[in-house]
Amino acid sequence: MKLHLRSGVALSLAAVGQLAVTGCAPLGRGPAPTILSPTAIGRLSAASAPISGDPERCANLSGKTIGGATVTSAAYMETGQPIKPFNVPSRATFCQVLLTIEPVAGSSIKMVVWLPTTWNGKMMAEGGGGFDGGLHGAILSLSGPAAKGYAAIATNAGHDASGRADWAAGQPERIVDWGYRANHLASVVGRAVSQEYYAAPVVNAFFHGCSTGGRDALMMAQRYPDDYDAIVVGAPATHYTSIMAGFASYTQTVGGAPDLGAKFSAIRERVLARCDEGDGVKDGLVSRPAECRFDPAEMACDGQVSAECLTADEVAAVRTLYRGVYAPDGRRVMAGLTPGGEYEWKAWVTAKTALSAGMAADFYRNFVYEDKDWPLDGFQIPRDYTAGQTRVGAVIDADETDLRPFLSKGGKLLFYQGWDDAAIPPGETIDYFGRAQAASGPAARNGMRLFMLPGVAHCNGGKGPDSVDYLGAIDAWHSTNVAPERLVASKFDNPVARFTGQPANVIRTRPLCAWPRNAEYKGSGSTDEEENFVCR
Repeated sequence: MKLHLRSGVALSLAAVGQLAVTGCAPLGRGPAPTILSPTAIGRLSAASAPISGDPERCANLSGKTIGGATVTSAAYMETGQPIKPFNVPSRATFCQVLLTIEPVAGSSIKMVVWLPTTWNGKMMAEGGGGFDGGLHGAILSLSGPAAKGYAAIATNAGHDASGRADWAAGQPERIVDWGYRANHLASVVGRAVSQEYYAAPVVNAFFHGCSTGGRDALMMAQRYPDDYDAIVVGAPATHYTSIMAGFASYTQTVGGAPDLGAKFSAIRERVLARCDEGDGVKDGLVSRPAECRFDPAEMACDGQVSAECLTADEVAAVRTLYRGVYAPDGRRVMAGLTPGGEYEWKAWVTAKTALSAGMAADFYRNFVYEDKDWPLDGFQIPRDYTAGQTRVGAVIDADETDLRPFLSKGGKLLFYQGWDDAAIPPGETIDYFGRAQAASGPAARNGMRLFMLPGVAHCNGGKGPDSVDYLGAIDAWHSTNVAPERLVASKFDNPVARFTGQPANVIRTRPLCAWPRNAEYKGSGSTDEEENFVCR
């Protein structure tokens, strides 16, 4: 199925869906999810005149070795020109540079650099999603920033596979590339290519990523604190081995409740009846899930089983999903899912082709055991969880909480997380944020902020307003050193427009309050307009 946008451009819904699944959060138009851009080498004045590129200079990059990378192609793209693989019209005129980096034997990293004709001196990098790098969705994630004058970069994280992890089996260097090396080298090469093209250094550098890309973002702050000046961290798969263990455990959690997926709508209706009006508005969103007290036993079947009640096995399964995944010794492996987001559970948790099951099987078969026949239904905690940590945890887990090396130089970290996320449980992000604040000391006070998005699913989508100008927020924070305490989220009538920059109407706005504050309705005015809410 395809959606036809107002300009006549057709975009595959399957393509958009895959990008949403893998965590690619595009940046872009007006109050739409954008990304970041300033800081890095040499300091140009932020008020300096924009620097221009041209077709001849672009063509001359082809075949060069720049920053240790080989330019495989350089093409000048005009505004409106269709860009592969989705044939979405370019929102900027820019030089598209494709490069290959081969730092060690067994490693071959592809990256793209978009060099806008009118450059603002800044660079933005985009992380990956799922088992992929950010290159697959670059047309969607880089177009907005490039249109605003930012040089924009992404990598394939060391492999060309899409959505699967079979590239990792027996390939330790590829795992290192995917874990952190590809994004670090991209920052070095991105600066070098910008310098070569514009004959001027990058002034500021930003990084954005969601899901695996959020983990990528934290890796940059933790391992390479000098690579970026400000970083946006969306729904991060921080402790990746724990997330995969949690995903694997879902198979057992819902195994005895095969009909549970058909009852999520009924469960959510009961949750809304109990917790919808926590912010003073009945709007179909649970804005304060942490305060929602709902026991699925309230829906236990009394005699005849129906779609409106839960069997004993279903009650137990839902309780476990809310509670989270724990090891036999009581250690928490992964936080629980939140009330209100049950509509997301089928895709991620209970379907026969649930995304969590597919990712967990791929992870253990390729990253951990290198056995394509490893049985997911035999998963055990702590055996397999420990095996994953031992085998690859040191390379792929972004769990360092002391961020002082990044924050003490003035670095900024803006976290965001959807409350309805069924992939990365919100409690995971809240927990890491709190521990990092404590470990990082006073530097965290003006260097870290977390924004929770009511009704928003994994990275974007869901029932609530999900489009936020993260680029504008992080740029302003970095340039003024004034931390944001309130952002505005918008909901569009055409969800595909957020990926393409096509015209769309805003149907609802809501404020996002810096954690731990929440938005509360003032009591008058439209509940679809953010100015009628306060942060408390």
